[in-house]
Amino acid sequence: MLLRHETILCVDDDPGVRKAIRRMLVDAGHTCETAGDVCEARRLLARDRYSIVLCDIGLPGESGLDLLAELGHEPGIATVMVTGSTEPGTAGLALELGATGYVTKPFGPDELLINVDTAARRRRKDEAVNEELRLAYAETVKRLGRAMEYHDGETGAHLERVGDAAAAIARELGLPAVVSERIALASPLHDIGKIAISERLLRKRGPLSRCERLEMERHTEVGHDLLAGSGNELLELAATIAWTHHERWDGTGYPRRLAGEDIPVAGRIVAVADVYDALTSDRPYRRAWLREDAFDFIRTEAEAAFDPAVVDAFEHLLFRTRRSAA
Repeated sequence: MLLRHETILCVDDDPGVRKAIRRMLVDAGHTCETAGDVCEARRLLARDRYSIVLCDIGLPGESGLDLLAELGHEPGIATVMVTGSTEPGTAGLALELGATGYVTKPFGPDELLINVDTAARRRRKDEAVNEELRLAYAETVKRLGRAMEYHDGETGAHLERVGDAAAAIARELGLPAVVSERIALASPLHDIGKIAISERLLRKRGPLSRCERLEMERHTEVGHDLLAGSGNELLELAATIAWTHHERWDGTGYPRRLAGEDIPVAGRIVAVADVYDALTSDRPYRRAWLREDAFDFIRTEAEAAFDPAVVDAFEHLLFRTRRSAA
């Protein structure tokens, strides 16, 4: 007996097979959408959330194995290969890429549903482990935030606000929900490299000298070095954000003078979220700006400091927030 309803995507180039699979799954109480190739599947995966993907191997264009390899990095999605291929080693390759089942055509409802049930159980087990790791990571970020408070006077509330704003911008840009959540968790570590900068410099009230500015800019590379190399997806994303959130769209930022879309999208997003929150917060050297003035500054810097698409997305968020508050 199946434990719960699943939302399933079936990817197969044969309309008859897609129709038959959908009927079997719907009759068993599941929801099923279908796609004829990998390109269409990606579009649906970006739009909606699925718990299980059933995928053929021999598809027009890209192979189903390409899609399977991509989904192997996506938590919350289990995969089952449904194929007519009988080539030796294909099943083993699919399992190595993360598939939890392998169904060979032709098949009956029982065989399909058993594999779906197995995939669902495996996904729930993995989700429980991932949630435990996520909570542990979030707690670690909070504690690191407290350490930064002691060092540079920055507040944990600032770090949380940057994370929330960055995730909201990511969603507004149409990034998948899992990517938005990762950005929310990773972005609070964007300034972790400041732990290597002297408190005197971080808390200085007046303008920085050229030498002091260069010393301050080191925090991006220090942050990257502290966080990179673990192999953990969240920490690697945090390392990328720490390294790139002071790059500028026009290529005049630091530390590597990246420009345009050469800057990772997470860095472009956090650049806007961080500057807006910094401008609207009190600092030792100035009072907080009005929110309208802070956004006007960001708007004037679109295409110079900031990705204009990110600025547009942020503007839409602010507009909806003001409208709902009115």
